[in-house]
Amino acid sequence: MKLDKTCALFFATKIDSKLREGLALSKPGDKKYFDGSSEEFLRVIEIGDEKDRERWVGKLIKAGPAVTEVDDIQRNLLSILRRVAPNARIPPSAVKIFVMQGTHAVQSSAVIDDEDDGEAEIGGTSGPYITY
Repeated sequence: MKLDKTCALFFATKIDSKLREGLALSKPGDKKYFDGSSEEFLRVIEIGDEKDRERWVGKLIKAGPAVTEVDDIQRNLLSILRRVAPNARIPPSAVKIFVMQGTHAVQSSAVIDDEDDGEAEIGGTSGPYITY
């Protein structure tokens, strides 16, 4: 089993029609809260191909947040979205947590391997943050 402590986490909610409308109608001064220009605020990420494209808005968090921080991160995300899109109703259960591949900020020494199978790690990025 391997633990990869280098991948950032993305706390996000899927953008539905109400949220999309709210983001589009937000005040020019509020766009900074979700345009991705600051790590303190939110960013929009698109996934999927042309046919099945989804857009998510959320906050990128460094790997390994304390369990006690999860509620604070969720509340912060929802608070920002309520400010910029007050008509979009987003329940706390709509916030999901994803591993962001390609966001490695630490060298491969942050990979902990409790099985010595003789294989060398190359960069420690061969899969999800926990590999069996």
